[in-house]
Amino acid sequence: MNEQTEDAVSFQEYEIGRREMAAGNYANAIEHFRISIRHYPHFKTLELLGECLLAMGDHVASIVPLAAAVGLGTREFRALYLLSKALVQIGKHEDALKYLDRALEMAPDFKRARELRSQITG
Repeated sequence: MNEQTEDAVSFQEYEIGRREMAAGNYANAIEHFRISIRHYPHFKTLELLGECLLAMGDHVASIVPLAAAVGLGTREFRALYLLSKALVQIGKHEDALKYLDRALEMAPDFKRARELRSQITG
């Protein structure tokens, strides 16, 4: 496949994944996001894959795509928040706080991040 074809397939699968996610069909969305990532690993696709895995209760599996989204993103505060949420679910509160603080540095008014931080710190 040439680069344009790879990009087109990646975007098409991403769009299908977003529609499936919006409809609450997380398992289907995960499959489409994974196909999209095989063609081009865009940070937003990785973030949404991680979010779907979180929604399905697979907290450990969500960490890798969310961490990748953080590494590839430019304003990755949402991916940082989701990564923190996954880390809380597996009992890694100190790590979660570290990433939440980074998210809040970028987006100080990020309400859900503030709420999660309050929940962790009690």
